[in-house]
Amino acid sequence: MPEIAELKIMSDYINQNCIGRTFNKSFHVLKGNNAEQFTIFSEFTIIAESFGKELKIKLCGKEGSQSISVFMGMSGNWLFTPTVNWSERKFTRLRFDTTDGHSLLLYGLYMGPKYKIGGFTGVKRGPDPTKEFEHFKNNILENLNKPPFNLPICEALLNQQYFNGIGNYLRSTIIYYLDCDPFEEARTVIKSTPKILDMCKDIPMKAYFLNGGQLSDWTNPFDTDYHEFQKWVYYQKGISCKDKSGRTFWFNPKWQHSCPYVIKNKVMEYEK
Repeated sequence: MPEIAELKIMSDYINQNCIGRTFNKSFHVLKGNNAEQFTIFSEFTIIAESFGKELKIKLCGKEGSQSISVFMGMSGNWLFTPTVNWSERKFTRLRFDTTDGHSLLLYGLYMGPKYKIGGFTGVKRGPDPTKEFEHFKNNILENLNKPPFNLPICEALLNQQYFNGIGNYLRSTIIYYLDCDPFEEARTVIKSTPKILDMCKDIPMKAYFLNGGQLSDWTNPFDTDYHEFQKWVYYQKGISCKDKSGRTFWFNPKWQHSCPYVIKNKVMEYEK
């Protein structure tokens, strides 16, 4: 959390607030909200675009352009605010000031955001299924013989090299609406039910149109209603287990007979 839908919402928020504005200052924000200025361009505009679980911020000045790639972590988000109020937002990581007295802030506490100037943040990620669907699909089908697809589908869906942008709540929701055995080998599920690849595009897009997963550490910066999202999403519903990576996975109780985990008080733990 946040996942592909939330990253798309963030890019919308940034672009809506930054369009038509000129920026002239950039800051790394250190512990204690101590701002350290760095210079890329004397004046620049900002455009944001999401790619799965990463966000690319493009700074465009007269001297050229530069990208800053941001991995949002568990709690990363953005705020556009008057510059005089910027320090009220705790745990800020990046700050960009406009010439008209506003600031765009990147912030987040628990397992918060990381960023890198130029390039992506280091994790090898596959194509974004909502923007590059054919490339996304081919990347999976051409590599089905590889070890990551030996895993249960519930674990394989978190592999960002193939399922970029799919995280914990999206994997639970995809599997629930597909109505497949979560613990079946990923390769078998994909071969027998190719629809799962379409759902890796359709389910994130529905989450996006329903205003995203405002569940715990992330809230929609547009401050919109998410009642319909909560009714639709399959998260913290049914029963849960911890997969091999320690992530909690929620699934339909009808599949508990095939689960390789031990049931304890309706919460399952991986049987080592």
